[in-house]
Amino acid sequence: MQVSISTAAKMVGVTRSTLYEHIREKPISLIDADTKRPKIDVSELIRVYGPDNVTPLEKLNGNAKPANESAPPALVTENAVLKEKLQMLEAERDRERRQLTEQIDNLQESLKKEQEAVSKVTSMLSDQRSEAEKRAGQDTTQAKKLADLEQQVKDLAEQQKPKKKGWWFFGG
Repeated sequence: MQVSISTAAKMVGVTRSTLYEHIREKPISLIDADTKRPKIDVSELIRVYGPDNVTPLEKLNGNAKPANESAPPALVTENAVLKEKLQMLEAERDRERRQLTEQIDNLQESLKKEQEAVSKVTSMLSDQRSEAEKRAGQDTTQAKKLADLEQQVKDLAEQQKPKKKGWWFFGG
């Protein structure tokens, strides 16, 4: 259904000038935009402003009838059943969303704990490895020093030994 700019402004509860600003700012499509009397499709208003923010034309004109007064009883019943099913589905979706959010939170917490544990183990392993390497290097250095000292002691011991004088030596 197509309505004039004035009627469209009333339907969404804004002034005509505000609606013209919205037409420029928000991509609201006009019908016969190049004429003096452009029109807007009601579906375009619903798309931009949402169904809850667009007043039906019947209510604006004061010809509002209850929806179920003009509809056949079978459609009214079907509409009520569908509304009830929709509410149930929305409740189920909200429940599932809460469960999934809780599950995501739990998984994120578990992942964080696991990452901390892995970090601790990694740091422990790298520390042990570096300590072992340090010890091995120290042991090698100490073994080398010990061998050098032993050699020096042997050399000094050799130097300290008195030379035996033989019977042929005539000096004195």
